[in-house]
Amino acid sequence: HDMPVLKLLFVVIFFLSLSMGQIEATQPRFARSVVNMDDLLNMEDDLVSKLEGYAEKLSYKANTIRWGIQQMREQLDNSKKEQSFDLFNRYSFIRHMQADWLMWKQYLDKPVIRDELNYKQMDNLRMPQELDLFDASEAIRRMQATYAMLSNDIAEGFLDGVQYTSKLSPIDCLAMGRHLMNQSRWTIAEQWILAGIKAQDRKGPQTEMILLRGPTKAELFRTLGKVRFERRNEEGALKAYQAALKHSPHDLEIFQEYQNLKRRVLTLSPSEPIREEPNDDIEEMELPPCCSGRCEGPRKLNRLYCVYNCVTAPFLRLAPIKTEILSVDPFVILLHDMVSHKEGALIRSSSKNQILPSETVNAANEFEIAKFRTSKSVWFDSDANEATLKLTQRLGEATGLDMKHSEPFQVINYGIGGVFESHFDTSLADEDRFVNGYIDRLATTLFYLNDVPQGGATHFPGLNITVFPKFGTVLMWYNLHTEGMLHVRTMHTGCPVIVGSKWVVSKWIDDKGQEFRRPCLRSRLDSKYLSSIEKIII
Repeated sequence: HDMPVLKLLFVVIFFLSLSMGQIEATQPRFARSVVNMDDLLNMEDDLVSKLEGYAEKLSYKANTIRWGIQQMREQLDNSKKEQSFDLFNRYSFIRHMQADWLMWKQYLDKPVIRDELNYKQMDNLRMPQELDLFDASEAIRRMQATYAMLSNDIAEGFLDGVQYTSKLSPIDCLAMGRHLMNQSRWTIAEQWILAGIKAQDRKGPQTEMILLRGPTKAELFRTLGKVRFERRNEEGALKAYQAALKHSPHDLEIFQEYQNLKRRVLTLSPSEPIREEPNDDIEEMELPPCCSGRCEGPRKLNRLYCVYNCVTAPFLRLAPIKTEILSVDPFVILLHDMVSHKEGALIRSSSKNQILPSETVNAANEFEIAKFRTSKSVWFDSDANEATLKLTQRLGEATGLDMKHSEPFQVINYGIGGVFESHFDTSLADEDRFVNGYIDRLATTLFYLNDVPQGGATHFPGLNITVFPKFGTVLMWYNLHTEGMLHVRTMHTGCPVIVGSKWVVSKWIDDKGQEFRRPCLRSRLDSKYLSSIEKIII
């Protein structure tokens, strides 16, 4: 899996140089899902094939030029040897100097046939744009912060304790550094520039393409100097510029910037404030540090257990469902073997051509594509296909709740560093939940449609519980107490995906319509009167 792990992180960088047009509202947002990565790879394959055709025509033109050079060199050598020009030689030579060189000028000026590349067609391709690069860079930034990874480790393919063979190139590191500079995140930006410099020193030949697209060592040290100056590390900034001039001593721009920097350092007031970096305290709350699952779990978790549920539906007496109890208050369980491979494949394949950037509802009750949820999704009715019908029936039997009172399925795919920051699934405040017959989400069920090689867990900060995706399992919890009030410890996070793709299906179950399945209880002892899944803990 690791070949595309880091390559796809910045596949948009190459395309970005080709397409920097205006961003449309309907832009695919390639970085938010791996679905469109297949389209990008196919597009890349097609463009490479066309570039090969273009190279063949260039090669043919170069061979023609070499043949002409050989012919003219032979004629020139013969003329020098003979030291005389007869009528024919003189005429031929004059014609050659007048006509042949005009022909060569026209031949050299004539562009190689570009049908192979078809530039006008390329203009119409839906290539990644600047916003896609922003999405990808932000995803890596959040992933790095969440899992406390060093910039150089990421660049060298060492991701949260696992080493991969793929690495980020110097231009990738520079792009990441510039993204962070644009956000005034100077400390982490410096780490990325240093990682780019180290990447330049890797053993192995520097291909012509790498030399062509850069960056040069001088450019990296120049950028490092700018970052260090912003951090008020004037001495380090001057040393970085000196290193840049050492690698490119005749670069007038770098020399002028170096001279300007020396003057600014001399006139800089010690009391001049350092440019503040963004305060990430809120983001750290929304991306908790236990996404790796290495935090010590609650002691209560040791007393929980697994059972075979055979009480919420008559059919389960013949085929009980393995149920893992993760928390009693709030009630959180993990249902096993709930999805077949055929059902999972059908849902994924049905979604690929319809999936769009996931939206959230903002404070103005309007839908928007938010930065804190980086995924793509599509809605399917419960009877959309054979798979959704079976999952609906199976979920009703496993939970004891009425699926007639539930939302459609939402199929979700998370891409590069895909994340859903800490949030509640309910949409109403407690005081609004019981007026005007509003419906809210009593329970959340989350179907995992694939194993994720690394990352992508669902974490409950208030419970310190981390659940990693496992194909066929369903994570289920109640968002509301039996009396209908929000359970604050159901706040949860969709942790960043480090490696691979994460396919999940959400189905939210309404509170209205479950009154007889999960009535309001005076105490937990009354749980025996429930028809829903909690009765398994009695």
